[in-house]
Amino acid sequence: MKNSIYNKFTQGFECGYFIRIGENRDINLYIGKDENAHYSIDFRGNYHPAKIVGSKVIEVSQFMLDDIQFLRFSLLNSELLECFSLFCCDLINSTKGVVDDETAYKQLQTRYLSWKRMFKPNRGLLSETEIMGLIGELLYMRDNMIPTFGVDAALESWTGPEHTHKDYSMNNCWYEIKTISSGKESVRISSLEQLDSDIEGALIVYSLERMSPSFNGIKLNALIGEIIELIPIAIQRDLFLAKLELYGYDFSPEYDNFVFAVTACVLYKVIEGFPRLVRRDIPASVSRIQYEIILSEIEIYKTEL
Repeated sequence: MKNSIYNKFTQGFECGYFIRIGENRDINLYIGKDENAHYSIDFRGNYHPAKIVGSKVIEVSQFMLDDIQFLRFSLLNSELLECFSLFCCDLINSTKGVVDDETAYKQLQTRYLSWKRMFKPNRGLLSETEIMGLIGELLYMRDNMIPTFGVDAALESWTGPEHTHKDYSMNNCWYEIKTISSGKESVRISSLEQLDSDIEGALIVYSLERMSPSFNGIKLNALIGEIIELIPIAIQRDLFLAKLELYGYDFSPEYDNFVFAVTACVLYKVIEGFPRLVRRDIPASVSRIQYEIILSEIEIYKTEL
């Protein structure tokens, strides 16, 4: 997640010092530190400013200096610099091919509003179990869905945040992702419908081991940053951010304390004979069922991921 903007920020800036950034020479974007030593990105030009409200994490200031309008986004929590660097990259990318300041200003305003809802690290953290579950779904998106089906299909098929019965479903297949602690011998199926289908599907099980914060492993914020960098189009990034918000996620530095190593990743084909409970075999008076599957008993359904 440490992209080129992050590397530039961490090279060191004096207060009030900015450097020009981006390849579009028609649009004037700068990164640096404001007078209060906050990491910032500026847009400077001639346009008609509108009201833009900041947040507890990103301060928005607009002012005029030497007949030039300034739009400045300043990061108020330096622990979120990696996420802020991704935000800056998105702003820069949104102005590629733009030749006039008015259009650039509107683009930047729109992109900020899309990101603003994620810079609210005050809604309460996801639990460790929820963090692990989200990591599993995102690992499968990064390593399998996007490379195999492309960004559009991967995002559209990801319905885990919408609390549907399957985490991914498309065409004539579905994928249910489970994440367990390393060494656990079974996987919990939390509803009858998760593996119930007339269509063949797959159960993917990730085993994660909790490591120390200093370990170079999987971190939720960094994983999300990697996926954002794989998504080239703004409307696709908006969809991804919106689904993360449904999950209850926002950019919070506390998530970096949860670091994991992937110790195993196994795919099981859910086909005829796979040990599962299905609705047609359950009395109608039974409304909810949870059960566990012993992994050593489904080895015959294992296949390469």
